[in-house]
Amino acid sequence: MDALAGSSLGWLCVGIATLFGATVLCTAKRSPAEKAYVLVWSLLPALLGLLCVAMLGVGRGLVVFCAMSLVSVYLGGRVLLPVGDKAVLITGSDTGIGHALAKYLDNLGFVVFAGVLNKDGPGAEELRRTCSRRLSLLQLDITNATQVKEAYLKVLEKVQNTGLWGVVNNAGILGFTADGELLPMSTYRQCMEVNFFGAVEVSKTFLPLLRKSQGRLVNMSSMAG
Repeated sequence: MDALAGSSLGWLCVGIATLFGATVLCTAKRSPAEKAYVLVWSLLPALLGLLCVAMLGVGRGLVVFCAMSLVSVYLGGRVLLPVGDKAVLITGSDTGIGHALAKYLDNLGFVVFAGVLNKDGPGAEELRRTCSRRLSLLQLDITNATQVKEAYLKVLEKVQNTGLWGVVNNAGILGFTADGELLPMSTYRQCMEVNFFGAVEVSKTFLPLLRKSQGRLVNMSSMAG
């Protein structure tokens, strides 16, 4: 009987949380990304609540579930920061995380400046094809001080006094995956030019635009880099 009651209560918890999530999704005027955020935080506690009831019993499981539901209501009700006319610069948007981030922020409604190593490459062409007119492609080799300065002037011309809400230093290279003793110093220098000095060059150049909007500087890295 206890097992049956626990199972029934667990499924009741799932039903309540599902109904809550569906109600929020139907009534809230939010973007698809925000609705997905609400959906995750509404259904995840329900599944965990069912697990808690099964493992801890009806009493303690119900207490844990109620606590999870309160967290769900709080997090699910939070609204993401309004996009407005916020602009973001992303380096290394040809492929990988930078490319995906440029698409994602464009979809959310940001003004995106996507810096690419090759403005005529396949990555740049895909951004032109799939993104809105808000996205601007910039020829931006971050080891080239002239290109960094030209990119700054183009961004400044568009954002003017609004400034940049974010600069994402994403551009980076791995080099060769080999024993450090075998790698020539030229490989180390190339990695430092891109992964360190290039990021510093971009940061120093665009800091005035970040200050105008009290924006944020995001530096991407990896163990491989």
